[in-house]
Amino acid sequence: MKRWGVALASVLLAAALLVWVTRTADRIRDEALERFFEQYNHQQLLLARQAGRTIEGIFATFRRNLSLVASLFEQGQVTADEARRFSNSLRRIYETLSDLPIIDLVVFDREGTVVAIVPEDAYTLGRNYSWRGYFRWARDRGRPGQVYVTPFMTMKGGQHRGDKALIVAEGIYGPGGEFKGVVTFTVNFDRLAQDHILSVRIGKEGYAWLVDADERSVLVDPAGKIGGQSFEQAFHDRWPVLYRLLDRAARERRPGVGWYEFEDPSDPEKTVRKLVGYTPVRVQQRVWILGVCTPVREVEAVMGTFLKEQGRFTAAAIGAILLGSLVVASALTAWNRALSRRVEARTRDLNRARSELEAAFDEIVAAKRMAAAGNLALGVVHEIRNPLSSIRMNIQMLRETVRPDGDAEENFAIIEEEIQRLNGLLQGILSFARPQHPTVVPVDLGGVVRGVTALCEERLRHAGIDVAVVVDDGMPPVPCDPDQVRQVVLNLVLNATEAMEPAGPVRRLRIEVGRDGPWAVVRVADTGPGIPPEVLENLFDPFVTTKAGGGGLGLAVSQRIVLRHGGRIQAENGPNGGAVLTVYLPVDGPPAGEEA
Repeated sequence: MKRWGVALASVLLAAALLVWVTRTADRIRDEALERFFEQYNHQQLLLARQAGRTIEGIFATFRRNLSLVASLFEQGQVTADEARRFSNSLRRIYETLSDLPIIDLVVFDREGTVVAIVPEDAYTLGRNYSWRGYFRWARDRGRPGQVYVTPFMTMKGGQHRGDKALIVAEGIYGPGGEFKGVVTFTVNFDRLAQDHILSVRIGKEGYAWLVDADERSVLVDPAGKIGGQSFEQAFHDRWPVLYRLLDRAARERRPGVGWYEFEDPSDPEKTVRKLVGYTPVRVQQRVWILGVCTPVREVEAVMGTFLKEQGRFTAAAIGAILLGSLVVASALTAWNRALSRRVEARTRDLNRARSELEAAFDEIVAAKRMAAAGNLALGVVHEIRNPLSSIRMNIQMLRETVRPDGDAEENFAIIEEEIQRLNGLLQGILSFARPQHPTVVPVDLGGVVRGVTALCEERLRHAGIDVAVVVDDGMPPVPCDPDQVRQVVLNLVLNATEAMEPAGPVRRLRIEVGRDGPWAVVRVADTGPGIPPEVLENLFDPFVTTKAGGGGLGLAVSQRIVLRHGGRIQAENGPNGGAVLTVYLPVDGPPAGEEA
């Protein structure tokens, strides 16, 4: 009887353990999924914000150039003769915006008649559009500097009949505020959506959508189609969760995250749940909502490895418990000890799996941040280059009008030199954001190094730096891109030169070129103060520097060039002080298809 009591107690204990293991496994799985969903939605929100800032920047560029056109007509009248007098200026303004989705630039007189259009369009020139909403707005309610953006529409005439577009308009006013006319840009919405909405991707089936909060209409729907329907027409009956999400976003006009159900990208006849991060985009007086979404199954697939490991652990634990319930009472103590050891081992495996998953997740987030950094870099270049082009064009126009000489001419030349220097910096950012594949030819590395030191000879001599170049005898040509490798060596030499500028009286730069097994090695060593430990581990990040004046992209670009060649770059402090940067390039050239 006592034996049966012990057996019953064993079965009850086994059942309790079974329930505990199952619930614990479910809890861990739910917590992991919830955390991962939160992180993924946050990443989607970051992408939505970046795309939104890019669109806002484009419309800010439109506003600045509309104001520039309006200023041409402020002192006179808006007539066909006056428009012909400014035809060259209008054409140049239009050409500076050629990389933006603009169809045409149109100038209307105070009666609403088109007096100028770039590019020329015989159908539109001379027609009257005083009935259009943007013209009535500029005539009756607009003020100098205010910009009006029309709702999404389909063009009904001219060379672009049938294209989806919207119009950005600004009134032309005299010094006393009297209305003189209107200037507009017609924006190709298909191209705008293709470049800045449909190009936003995350994962395999993650993409962006765009709606007009003021008109409560769909501009780019969650299936990637350019639309025009209202929220009610598109979503109210079939997709009520998505309708409520858009209705709340249109009313609150602030960033958020959530989920909704919509047609499956892989099979439109089926339904799939999606995670979404969305943000408002302020386009002058109009507000759009831009969202980035991903099917839940794709996010769960990233968690597949962890969930599979957890499933194996749970099955093993359940099997062990069921087997243990059948063990006789005389072996209960031994069985408990074995089970404890097994559970501890499985727990360690689970913790290890979770650690590996977190590390993999951190790598995914880092990769996404780098992609966002690349997009941000492109957005920054785009935002700076357009006003910079406008500045340069205005300087040239002013220079042609004033025709300065003496000190004034020198000042104009200095301004243009500074604009060229800023364009060079923007090109460096583009090189970091959109790297090009190397053009590989056999290159004499020693010759490249000597050429760079000769190029920097004047600066090195002025800084009081002694330079020693040591090239191994019999060093064979190395397959690489000579221009890109020259850029890497030049960056290392200039960084070493700057590092030694505040250093002591001994200033030496030693550059060695040799071979180490399968690697061609270029080593640059200086006698500067070295690299602080807190900077060393992040040295190749963009804009990292040890100088108080700020950093640049030199080492980040250099690292990407070396990686594209299948090599690596290493930074360390020398045994006797100073910094040593070593570039390793494969002597057989980059692997086929290698690209960072």
